[in-house]
Amino acid sequence: MRRRFLACTSTAAIALTTLGLAPGGASAPVRGLYNWIHSTGDAERAFAFYHDMFGIDLSRSPFAGGAAAAAPPEPIRSAAQAGSDPLVWDLTNTHGSRFRTVFMRAPNTPFGLELSEFFDIPRGDRAPNPWDPGASTIIFSVRDLDAVAARLKTRGALVVTLGGVALATPSGRALLVRDPDGCLIELRQAPRAVSRATAPGDVIETAIGITVASRERARGFYEKLLGFTVNGTRTASAAELRLRGLSAGALTETAMSIPGTAVTVVLSEFGLPAGAAPPATRFEWRLQDVGSPQFQLEVGGLDALIDRTKNAGYRFLSVGAHPIQRAFGRFVFAIDPDGVLVEFVEPTAR
Repeated sequence: MRRRFLACTSTAAIALTTLGLAPGGASAPVRGLYNWIHSTGDAERAFAFYHDMFGIDLSRSPFAGGAAAAAPPEPIRSAAQAGSDPLVWDLTNTHGSRFRTVFMRAPNTPFGLELSEFFDIPRGDRAPNPWDPGASTIIFSVRDLDAVAARLKTRGALVVTLGGVALATPSGRALLVRDPDGCLIELRQAPRAVSRATAPGDVIETAIGITVASRERARGFYEKLLGFTVNGTRTASAAELRLRGLSAGALTETAMSIPGTAVTVVLSEFGLPAGAAPPATRFEWRLQDVGSPQFQLEVGGLDALIDRTKNAGYRFLSVGAHPIQRAFGRFVFAIDPDGVLVEFVEPTAR
């Protein structure tokens, strides 16, 4: 997703230099993005929605080894085949659970989309409002918004945008809908991005949005700790508020890039009008909760990053903040200031 953002001041770069990090540079601990993940209440239903509406297919896990490059992706395991693993219990703080994962890939998207489903453990299922801190949005730029919207209407997908139809915004026509789990999906007509698409399919670009209580606080985590690059900050228009289901209020967005990638992450801070209903309600995500948003970031220097994360006062989901060890690397889950779950993955040296 490409938007026009105002130039940032040099304050962020100074703060990163103080921490020994270059904004998005080689010394940033983050090296890339493996998957954007959310937990689901029904893996088959969720996959069918993304496949039928957006042409998203199953994909091999980025950590799957030992198979030929052209090997087909693993099929979706049945609920009865959901497994359990004490190491994953420690990683995700889901002791006693069973779980299954679905790996997907959207056209023209350099990272994977993953669904996780947990069983035998309590899980929440509150659908987020766009203005709730900790809410997330997957942002698909598409070739033909009207064609995608028609399929969504036939499917009975819930529309968040006021008026129920695509709106003209400064970034083009757009529509906000929900998937079967209530997760937010923003669709954008993106004629300028068509030339950048290298593969066929409706989706021609994918970005990630996160609603935050304070952009300054969120930048402390993503920019200063992890080395994300700030690309700019802008104030949203009235049409963009209506896109997100609000007839009044304010919205400020900061766009960032994940180091080692061209992937855009947008931090959105809302100002709701007095008496707005429903009010903004912060999430305290558990990984098993339906809709829980999760970054899966490739990092270097995991032990040092864990120490810096602790010293900066951020929390961990993984038991004791201890990484688990797999043949392909070490994994640990941290928690950002708004409850979004962020997995640090240090791959095994090859």
